[in-house]
Amino acid sequence: MVKNINVHLSKDLISKYGIKSFPVRKGDMVRIVRGDADKDDKLNIVGREGKVIKIYTDEGKVVIENINTAKADGKMKPRKMAPNAMILTKLVLEDKKRRERLTKLASLRNKVVEEEPEPAAEPAVEEEKKEEMDNKEAPEEKEGKAVESEGEGEKDE
Repeated sequence: MVKNINVHLSKDLISKYGIKSFPVRKGDMVRIVRGDADKDDKLNIVGREGKVIKIYTDEGKVVIENINTAKADGKMKPRKMAPNAMILTKLVLEDKKRRERLTKLASLRNKVVEEEPEPAAEPAVEEEKKEEMDNKEAPEEKEGKAVESEGEGEKDE
């Protein structure tokens, strides 16, 4: 049984992190770079990208979404692929340990990993709260100004 399945990184990830391979996880984006020309001529999977949906560590295979093979009865089933037939194009770094491992490996190769803005939802929540506060204050101000302007209009007449 294989503990981790390492997959080669794309050129831009190699230049960013300084490492050539990294363990693949569910959710990572991969591009297929190798395949059997006879089988894949009909399916044309070489060059396609997809998200990793399952990893078989006991077999050392990876399943990618929308990459299927036809069964004898005509039904489609997910295709198990070897990790040497693909390259990682995007890493999922939600796991704290995985991010730390990547930054540690990059620092050994004198690369600095910039922290990507993860909590994109939190600033949106803060903005919504600010907007709600503005909306609560704005009608009161508008009503007050409207009353004052009506009163001024009556005085002029």
